[in-house]
This record gives sequence, structure tokens and C-alpha cells, in this order.
Amino acid sequence: MHLLSFAAGVFALLILPGPTNAILAMASQGLTAGRAIVLLGTVVSAYLAIVVPASGLAGPFLHAHPLVAQSVKLDSAAWVFYLALRLWGVGSSPAEIVTVRQLAITTLLNPKALIIGLTMMPDAQDVSGMAATAALAFVVLFASSIWLSTGRIVLGSEKQMPLGARRCGSATLLVFSAVLTFSTF
Repeated sequence: MHLLSFAAGVFALLILPGPTNAILAMASQGLTAGRAIVLLGTVVSAYLAIVVPASGLAGPFLHAHPLVAQSVKLDSAAWVFYLALRLWGVGSSPAEIVTVRQLAITTLLNPKALIIGLTMMPDAQDVSGMAATAALAFVVLFASSIWLSTGRIVLGSEKQMPLGARRCGSATLLVFSAVLTFSTF
């Protein structure tokens, strides 16, 4: 696989709706330039923290231990379900803003990171590891910027997320949680 086809494949996967993208769109509430940089840096760092080790170490381990792989999926589903409840309003105030911590954990548990690390990272003989990692970071940054911008357009510059947007985001996260849960079994 060449670097361009790798980057195109990763972009095609990352631009699809998912937990991280939903959280990014919702995190655009009250967005400033500094917050945007922190959010984008968080997503890039979290993806790299999973993809790089997964591409070299976790693949053989997870294939040899399917219960561990199922556990990772269930942990991801539980976290996304928790975020859906929080966003709906259970145990939180209506004015709560998505935190960097929530974004980081969601991205670390995002199945897309494992898919990229386990199935998409190019072999060392095709592309250097450094070039693939740089391409991955750029694509994550680009796709995440699109979702952050989309959230900004939809939510506007409001300091508080409208109830309808909260409920739609919550429902989206609930669907992702259900898909992850059912895909485990």
C-alpha cells in the first residue's frame, strides 16, 4: 500500500460519523482558537497512542486473545453509552461543555483507531513508519477539523448547546454504543 492510498483510506474511515466525531462536533460549543488547538491536538495524540502500538504489538496479541478484543469493544461501548447519558442530561447540568478528558478517552476507545492500527497501517517495506505516522497525523487533523467546523456551523457561537442538538448527539452516541455492543457478540 502506498502512502497516498493509505491516507485516502484513513480519511474515508475517519470522516464517517463516529463517537470521536460526534464529541468533536459537540465540543465546538463556545469554541475559541486556543480550545480548537487543544481539541485537535488531543484527537491526534489519542489516535497515535493507539494506532502506533496496535500496528506493531497489539495485532498478534488480540488475534490470539479474542476475549481481550471483546473486552476492549465492550469498554468502548460502555464509555460511549455513559457519554450519551451525560449528554442527554442524566447527572449533568444542561450547560455542561464537552471536556478534553472526555474527548481523549472517547478517542482512545474508538474502534476506528484499532481498525487503522491493525488493518490499514502500511507494511514497513512499502512505506517508512515515520512517513505513515506523519500521514496519519495529518489525516486525523484534517478530518477532525472538518467535524469541529461542522459542529461550529450547526451549533453557532452559543455558549450553551441547544436542547435539540444535545438530544440528537446523545441519540447518535447511543446508536454507536449499541452497534459496538452487538458487534462484540
